[in-house]
Amino acid sequence: MASSSKITPSSPRLASLLSDVERGNVKIPVFQREYIWSDEQIISLLDSIYRGYPVGSLLMWSTREELKHERNVGGFSLPMTPEDYPVNYILDGQQRLTTLYGVFHSDGNTADAELADRFNVCYLPDDDTFAHHLAVDGKDKIHLNTILDTTKLLVELPKYNDEQKEKIAKLTEAFKDYEFPIVTIRERTNKEVCSIFQRINSSGTPLSNLELLTAWTWSDQFDLRQEIEALLDSLKDKGYEEIDQTLLMRMLASLTCGSIDSDDLVDVNPNVLVDGMKLLKKAISSAVDFLEGQLKIKNVVFLPFPIMLIPIVNFYASIPKPNAAQLKQIKKWFWQCSLTLRYKAGTNRLVLEDLGKIKKVAQGEFPFDNIHPNVKNDLFGSTWRINSTAAKAALCLLAQLRPKSFLTGSEVDLGSVLSSYNARQFHHIYPKAYLAANGVAFHQANIISNICFLSASENNAISDKNPEDYFKNIPPTQKKEIFEAALIPDEAKNGDLPFGEFIRLRTEKLITVGQKLINDGTL
Repeated sequence: MASSSKITPSSPRLASLLSDVERGNVKIPVFQREYIWSDEQIISLLDSIYRGYPVGSLLMWSTREELKHERNVGGFSLPMTPEDYPVNYILDGQQRLTTLYGVFHSDGNTADAELADRFNVCYLPDDDTFAHHLAVDGKDKIHLNTILDTTKLLVELPKYNDEQKEKIAKLTEAFKDYEFPIVTIRERTNKEVCSIFQRINSSGTPLSNLELLTAWTWSDQFDLRQEIEALLDSLKDKGYEEIDQTLLMRMLASLTCGSIDSDDLVDVNPNVLVDGMKLLKKAISSAVDFLEGQLKIKNVVFLPFPIMLIPIVNFYASIPKPNAAQLKQIKKWFWQCSLTLRYKAGTNRLVLEDLGKIKKVAQGEFPFDNIHPNVKNDLFGSTWRINSTAAKAALCLLAQLRPKSFLTGSEVDLGSVLSSYNARQFHHIYPKAYLAANGVAFHQANIISNICFLSASENNAISDKNPEDYFKNIPPTQKKEIFEAALIPDEAKNGDLPFGEFIRLRTEKLITVGQKLINDGTL
């Protein structure tokens, strides 16, 4: 059990807390978010403290570990902390602390004059209320930036009558003596601090370990958060905007500490993280090029499992320029993983297992030659749902055949079809409405074996027609080629094959092609 001394509650007076901030003993690290409070929230906090209401606690981390970059508080400069001096970093409550420091120092030197002006709040003794200094019209007021500094306050007091002075004295006492609850974490490992940090959600916005890692690795030349954001932007340009920060962090973990749990990154040497980020940028670019160029996959949502990107990234990190034999290995892995739905259960263990095999590929071995799993039983008989893993695996397979337009014979533009990834780009070869009219239930009609690629415009043109009718509109000279690319059986070329027989024969063709991809990596 963790020692209770590692988490210490305290209730310093507000004046003492702000003095600690001014001395540089309390800092807001770079991983915290920018100041986002509204003017109404500022006034509400001040009024609550004045009236002695609870305003929540602060969570601090007391450590000698140097976070290389901290933001000033609300734009106001803070002193450098002496070397090896324990500093309290705010993990939760930075908006409240920034507000209070800003309000009572709004006349100080600042790098953000606009924010300092927002902090310039006054107390109106006659009304016993608070207001922004520009919102006060002809009423007596006292700026809050004077009340905690005795020298400034003594200069201001002669301006007020006795009743106003009494209220100002009460105001000053209320703020100086307000006990602010603080919970301080001490003697915790980076991973423990990270875990606590991730569980904080008082603002309703989940926090991630990326913020802590950014603070630990920051330098003038490197900002991890900016690096991640820039990488996400570059992936958007490639049509891979669905890759998110969480997946990138798992990739980074796989490259730097042999884990796919991003929490493990907090124990990685900062220099290793910097180098890992450089490697990730190169490897993921190659991985996307591989998916688009070699496998015709134009969008990450098209992958049966997005986590499949981790092994591909590791492949290109360890083999930047693979030869033909190595490329064949990663293709075999791709199809073995996709068409068996390998990652549907026990994903983390299996991903780590596959990463070990990819290391062997980099060492000149061929581990995926020894694996010959079968296409998952009833993969193609599964219900057609565009976002299901089975449907995505089947569509990846069909994309390899360079599908062609039913009405023109031209090659389907997989770039637009797969990048948009919308249901109108896929077609029930035996339309559902046609089958329903002939007594075939929806669940029997709506299966993967009945699906092919088709542009939205052609889908509308064919609509719910009897296949025996719309097959006649397929260009005769290109019909064989079109049907081969769609894996439509020869026996069904006239569209008059009973639906059950059509599904049986087409499923056989899909399985045959799928098994070849699993065994050979290519068609």
